Amino acid sequence: PTLAGPAAEVGQSQPLDMLYRTLFAGAALINAVGAWTPPKEVEEAAKSSHWAVLIAGSSGYGNYRHQADVCHAYQIMIKNGIDPDKIITLAVDDVANDDMNPFPGKLFNKPTGDGTPGTDVYAGCKIDYSGSMVTPETFVKVLTGDAAGLDGGKVLQSTKLDRVFVNFVDHGGVNIIGFPRTTMHARDLVAALTKMHSAGMYKELVFYLEACESGSMFTELPSDISVYATTAANAHESSWGTYCMPEDKVEGKHIGSCLGDLYSVTWMEDTDNQSPAAASETIETQTERVKRLVTKSHVQVFGDTTISSELITNFEGDTDSAGQLDTSLAPMIARAAPQRDAAIRSNDAALASAYFRFTEMGSAAAGEELVALVQARLSTRKTFEAVAQRLGLNGGIEALPPRAHGAQHVDCHYDVHKAYKSACGELHPEALSFSATMADLCAQQGGSPDAIVKAISAACAA
Repeated sequence: PTLAGPAAEVGQSQPLDMLYRTLFAGAALINAVGAWTPPKEVEEAAKSSHWAVLIAGSSGYGNYRHQADVCHAYQIMIKNGIDPDKIITLAVDDVANDDMNPFPGKLFNKPTGDGTPGTDVYAGCKIDYSGSMVTPETFVKVLTGDAAGLDGGKVLQSTKLDRVFVNFVDHGGVNIIGFPRTTMHARDLVAALTKMHSAGMYKELVFYLEACESGSMFTELPSDISVYATTAANAHESSWGTYCMPEDKVEGKHIGSCLGDLYSVTWMEDTDNQSPAAASETIETQTERVKRLVTKSHVQVFGDTTISSELITNFEGDTDSAGQLDTSLAPMIARAAPQRDAAIRSNDAALASAYFRFTEMGSAAAGEELVALVQARLSTRKTFEAVAQRLGLNGGIEALPPRAHGAQHVDCHYDVHKAYKSACGELHPEALSFSATMADLCAQQGGSPDAIVKAISAACAA
């Protein structure tokens, strides 16, 4: 429609025609939008959620760093928006209020100078399973959503639309990770993750594992179950404690134990140092930074590496965004954590803590702890020497040729580990390095456990 008469004579009909056409087009657009369906990925993102499982598997003041690491991780999850009800934390919780702690009820993951207050990572750190509940069985139940026998405790209730972050911190050995009174085998851990995938309990899962020889835990992890895992060390080396004596001071007071673990502190400080909510860094970028900064062990990557292109806050937070790879050297150096000279092999950190607290802080209890730790190692060594003798290795375990890289003989190791627990009892948490001896024996026997199992039974029955 157009205007007639004087208005048309002055050329006003063209703008009005345009106005009418715009209104009609707008009405058509509104009608079309009413029937519009969002893309599947948009709809799924709106329904998805984020979960985190955090576990410190050790106990005792000499392992202060593990519970400090996990509580620091908890603070990161909260800061980056994960619902507290969807964070499940396991820790014995015997360190913050230990008599040796100069700051009762507090934990610190980083030292500070004289007169400078530290950041208490224990404040608000909600621990769901503590004390005797910190076991492989509880861990598996939490992961697989099995609440039976947990007295109403939290378990994952995630779906195939959700992202899950798992952070495990403790001692370890070849094919095993430690718990206060027992160990968990690589075969059982991978089985739990595979069960989660089969049950549709996640869209993607990222697993950060801090333990000695932790690279052995994922050698049989399938690459097609949407799990991305990184480990603090390869299958042949220790991980490292950091901020250890004499750099263990907070406000001028010695804690008397390492405050953190090198791999764990590095990834967490990297997340802390990013822009708000770490909104621009990918998993791969963080992994590359951690690899460059953790120079005392070799950080490893396993599983589905396509996940690494996503933002860290898709797992260490509540975002659902695609990321861009940025591994340029300049920002890595600019954000690099300071070099930490006071680092100790993780399998020696509790010994070093007990020695320091005995010699420098005058603790008689620490002296007894030191003696007990040394005796546990010597006793375990004596057992394996007896096993080697029964296998005809006249030079003892020192005569065992080192196994080739990648030769884990997981099935043989599983049977030998099970036989040791049955005949000799649990490996002491501070003697898990002898799990490598089991792997070396399996390699020496060509992957057959039979002779080793018999030798273990005989050695521990004597």
